[in-house]
Amino acid sequence: MTLNVGSALTGGFRRVANRNGAVLALAYLALGIVWQVAFYSAFVELISQSGTPSAEIPLPAVGLPLGVAAAVAVLSLVALQYLTIVAIRTFVGGHARSIPAEYYTRNAVVVLINSVLAGIAFGIIVFVGTLAVIVPGIIAYVAFVFTPLYVAAEDENFVAALGDSWHLTRGNWFWLFVLLAIVVVVIGAVSGVLSVVSSLYVGAAAGQALGTLVSGTVALPFSILTLGILADAFTQLRDGQAGTTGTTEQL
Repeated sequence: MTLNVGSALTGGFRRVANRNGAVLALAYLALGIVWQVAFYSAFVELISQSGTPSAEIPLPAVGLPLGVAAAVAVLSLVALQYLTIVAIRTFVGGHARSIPAEYYTRNAVVVLINSVLAGIAFGIIVFVGTLAVIVPGIIAYVAFVFTPLYVAAEDENFVAALGDSWHLTRGNWFWLFVLLAIVVVVIGAVSGVLSVVSSLYVGAAAGQALGTLVSGTVALPFSILTLGILADAFTQLRDGQAGTTGTTEQL
């Protein structure tokens, strides 16, 4: 089956433009704020230990001990990864009004671990491919882009997910590249402009520290739209592959 790029874009938007999408976007925003504040607090505390007054560092930080701030930063990153799993399951399942309870609990720990490992493996493969030549890096990115969706939606381990993503994307690398290019250019441009503008306005009105916080969080909900588009492309190809397989078996 050939990927329909237009359908993936419009279908992805429909998967996100509903109650569940709004709830997940707000959750991303809240966790993103917690992560930023904890990370900057740890950074400012680390710098201040070298003798630099923390008041001179215009970052959104609170007075937390270094260990506590670092722990909160790590835990909030884990929570963001967990939320990504829930979002993928929700968008792949096509749920608009409520999120099934099992999406929060089904093999949660195992899937979370495999999700982290999949992200590391994906990053290494793309990095190595890019070091060799730019094109293999792009191919690797496109070929393995559905790895996290197989881990979250199908509860696969990261090795199986890498293999299944490779097989599912074969024959659609060009159209997936086109889809991802559109997503990166359009969503990246919109979120980037909003980030810069909000940083300038908020920074001028309420201080540079708050401007930095707003700049770093305003783009987070756009990642939900990216997940919705990938979920639609994934279900297109997966269901098309299943239909082809079923037809072959009947023959």
